Amino acid sequence: MTPKELSDQLWNQVDRVAKYLLPNGKRESGEWVAGSVGGEAGKSLKVNLQGKKVWQDFAEGDGGDLLDLWVLSRDCGLHQAMQEAKEFLGIKDTDHHFAAKQQKKFSRPKPENIKKFVKKTDDCYDYLESRGITRATAEKFKVSSAVVWSHDEKRELKAIAFPYKRDNELLQVKRISTERPNGKKVIMAEGDCEPCLFGWQTMPKESRAVIICEGEIDCMTYVQYGFPALSVPFGGGKGAKQQWIDFEFHNLDRFEEIWLSLDTDEVGLAAAKEIASRLGEHRCMLVKLPHKDINECLKAGMTDEQVLDVLERAEMFDPEELYSAREFYQDTVDAFYGQEQYLFPTPWSTLNGNFMFREAELTLVNGVNGHGKTEVVGHMTLEAMKHGVKTCVASLELKPGQLLKRLTRQATCVKLPPKNEIESAFNFYDDRLWLFGLTGTAKADRLLEIFEYARKRYGVKLFIIDSLMKCGIGDDDYNAQKAFVDAVCDFKNRTNSHVILVTHSRKGDSEEKPTGKMDVKGSGSITDLTDNLFIIWRNKAREKAIQKQSLNEPLTDKDQSALSAPASMLMLEKQRNGEGWEGGIPLYLDDPSHQFLMADGASPFSYIANMPANDYNEVWMNENVTQY
Repeated sequence: MTPKELSDQLWNQVDRVAKYLLPNGKRESGEWVAGSVGGEAGKSLKVNLQGKKVWQDFAEGDGGDLLDLWVLSRDCGLHQAMQEAKEFLGIKDTDHHFAAKQQKKFSRPKPENIKKFVKKTDDCYDYLESRGITRATAEKFKVSSAVVWSHDEKRELKAIAFPYKRDNELLQVKRISTERPNGKKVIMAEGDCEPCLFGWQTMPKESRAVIICEGEIDCMTYVQYGFPALSVPFGGGKGAKQQWIDFEFHNLDRFEEIWLSLDTDEVGLAAAKEIASRLGEHRCMLVKLPHKDINECLKAGMTDEQVLDVLERAEMFDPEELYSAREFYQDTVDAFYGQEQYLFPTPWSTLNGNFMFREAELTLVNGVNGHGKTEVVGHMTLEAMKHGVKTCVASLELKPGQLLKRLTRQATCVKLPPKNEIESAFNFYDDRLWLFGLTGTAKADRLLEIFEYARKRYGVKLFIIDSLMKCGIGDDDYNAQKAFVDAVCDFKNRTNSHVILVTHSRKGDSEEKPTGKMDVKGSGSITDLTDNLFIIWRNKAREKAIQKQSLNEPLTDKDQSALSAPASMLMLEKQRNGEGWEGGIPLYLDDPSHQFLMADGASPFSYIANMPANDYNEVWMNENVTQY
């Protein structure tokens, strides 16, 4: 529970709290009135009892929330005030793991041992002065001159003794040599003492913010600058280095803001990340100093104002996925007034006014068997490559040669293209098309693993999966289907790519009318998670009527109606983004090219020539056929 949360709980019972803390006060006009924080009778101190959540001592100028009043009236630290307030409210901590840890009994430094290594000289003050630390600051921390034994030198070295005190109890004494032969410092600490933070003895009792730094001298430096600070006992790093958290966890409850100012090296950053993750990233900030540590900043001549400016610019440990709305201001303006960004258009101008393929989206192409799912996806694929979008196709139902036969027929607009046009088609595919070379049932995880590689290695941005039923997931395994589509969505969002997934329709009574989005075979999560859903439908009644007409058989009214209808319909049943338009366009499958055209008898598009096939044929005739 944070101090603010606890204070709010106290305000909910402000009448009780005011009487408890200020027993000689009295109620007057919606306020509890007393002489001072000492609780005697009088009118200088007033606590609002009507929901304003304020109190003020007009004689002394003190004020704040009820925890501040508790600290002053009980003359205790904020940590103790919080403990007492919890007990008063009947709130119990439920951190059983922490409680178990605290049951361990630690030793305390023995006075007789301290006498052996503490020296009554000014050596420590002289050394600290060389680091920019004043004697007044050193005396606040009760440091003293000392000695440590150097096994390398076989002699005692001059040192500083740093006492670790909390709640006036000595928990540890750490000695660090100031004399450093060959640049090597010697550190000694008392055995079997509680891992704890250095600097509690200088902490203002009402402080709700603290800087945690790496090193006793850094802690002293921050305090000299005027900022409350504590130091980790074992330096940077993670794991056992931060064992102190187990025992200081609840002592740090009082702090609503924690600045982590550890060394700027990799080890210091690792320590900062571990401390933030355990103490709560929401209240921790990472300080980025212009020098290695705060003591180096002091020696470089940084002022109090400059240090404050660095602290104010500390970075939060926000999750990568969390952003301020302000960061998307320009994106929002562009959404209203800018040109819509898209990855590539569809092959049909009648649709492009309402839909285009965008980055980071999943599109389903659904339909009954034999209605042209693979052909329409192939047509979309060619259009993507025409616009320079690198594409990877996982055709799990067709071997690569058969897939490329269909695609090349669509690219050249010829049912049996000559070999030179096949070569032209492959020139078109070069550096634009990759295939997942496995047919049959593929493992879904492996498929996405290959896609991830293709995205990173070759910059592929369009991925085709034909089809879901061949991804190694059972037809009735709805949990696995949802998990796979979830993974596909994570992939397309993470890589900013577009995925087209071919799905099948449930079997209905007939094929005479188009299916809908509720007819997609499998888990309902498939359509829930997708961004766009296309359904391709083939008008088989029209095909039968045309066949009857070619045989001069009489046509029924139903046949006549079928003849006047489109050969196929491509229906957009869901569009999450853009303007959300939904609807359908009529299409006509051209037999030689296997392209879907916007009008019966229209010219297909030659992707190898980058022009309509009729224009290409005319150019070819003019260049290769002699007119007589």
